[in-house]
Amino acid sequence: MTALLLASILGWSHVPAGSCGHSGHECWRAALPPRALAAVDRVDQSQPEPPPERDRRHQADLDADTRLGKQYSAEIEKELKLTTNTEMAQRVEKIGQTLAEIANRNVVEVTWGDKRLNPFSYSFKVVEGKDVNAFSIPGGFIYVYEGLVKYAETDDELAGVLAHEIAHASLRHIAIRNREQSKVDSIMMPLILGLLLGRSESSTNLALGAQFLRQAFSSGWNLKAEESADFAGFQYMLQSPYNPIGMLTFMERLRYDERLNPKIDWGIYATHPPTQERAIAFLNRLRERDIATRRSLTSTSLRADVRPGDEGTVELWYLGSKVYAFGGSAALSRADQAAEKFNFFMDSLPQLFDVKVDSLGNLVGRNQVLFAIAEPDWLAVGHDEFTLQNETTRAVKGAIYRLNQRVTSLGPANAMPPPQLTPPSPPSCDHGS
Repeated sequence: MTALLLASILGWSHVPAGSCGHSGHECWRAALPPRALAAVDRVDQSQPEPPPERDRRHQADLDADTRLGKQYSAEIEKELKLTTNTEMAQRVEKIGQTLAEIANRNVVEVTWGDKRLNPFSYSFKVVEGKDVNAFSIPGGFIYVYEGLVKYAETDDELAGVLAHEIAHASLRHIAIRNREQSKVDSIMMPLILGLLLGRSESSTNLALGAQFLRQAFSSGWNLKAEESADFAGFQYMLQSPYNPIGMLTFMERLRYDERLNPKIDWGIYATHPPTQERAIAFLNRLRERDIATRRSLTSTSLRADVRPGDEGTVELWYLGSKVYAFGGSAALSRADQAAEKFNFFMDSLPQLFDVKVDSLGNLVGRNQVLFAIAEPDWLAVGHDEFTLQNETTRAVKGAIYRLNQRVTSLGPANAMPPPQLTPPSPPSCDHGS
């Protein structure tokens, strides 16, 4: 009975996946679906206790991670089905291996984890399922759900997720966490045994308090691991052909979509920083490096879209709503030019008062002309000039409002400079757009 109670207090049984409040691509064990978690548990339970070794060689550490990862992987793939979508699997493999090569040859700044260069032979596999989820196990084995691949709007966003998971493996977060967990267990063991043998009325409460304390330590390590993986992944992205802003737009969209979930304060059971906090930390890193937050380059939903409209018009859409319809023979070229300027304007995170119609009938954003509200346009849609001007102003202000609901802002200090008449051209390489 004492042994069973001790096991319960020490938390030797695993916490079920999801009980720590995870969403997205977080702590590797909490991210596992129940069947995969059970498979990993079977491997864990079969592992003999390793002898204490104070002078392990670096290669021995890497070999241990790889060996354990292979055992986990074999069990996981008995429970999860690999995708039959060859194109999706090849896309993940290409992006993943590009980033893995960078991780294997570059030492990055590490806030938590193994600071040595830890090269692995990485494996990237896509598994069936609608979950917006990915997880990394020791030795460079990374799994991505089909749902996450579909959720990522560009290769830049998908690369951001994979860079984060690579960082967990490269910084050996699981090995470091297990080592630190063992230290806490050795410290708390005498305390808990004393409480149990004392048989005082408060022993049970004190023992439960010790369990919560242990969980608090564990949560702290998980928080550090997630923040560290974000930072290391960001450094990998900076050296890659992928735009690091993709990490930000993916985080922000997750945060926005999480609004539909119940708001629960998980306290010490929280195993990763809220997505909002992670996005703010990412914005700070961009500011430190003077990188402009051009979200339209990595997110299709935050990019103006030109579509054919009614009566021969060409429409400009943003965040799922029509902003304007261009008419006349030059409608398509005018729409394309307007979309480029509109993207640059919206990337600057404008406010409602930043848009107006000037005396010449031009739509102006932050003192720069975005496009002209011209006669062919109001004739095509059947409105008079002033009605169309008012409708357009309302539509753009609505787009600004929706944008500010979607993204994370640090205030004026993070804002881009006002758009110029000739916005800078996007990079020549286009990832997944």
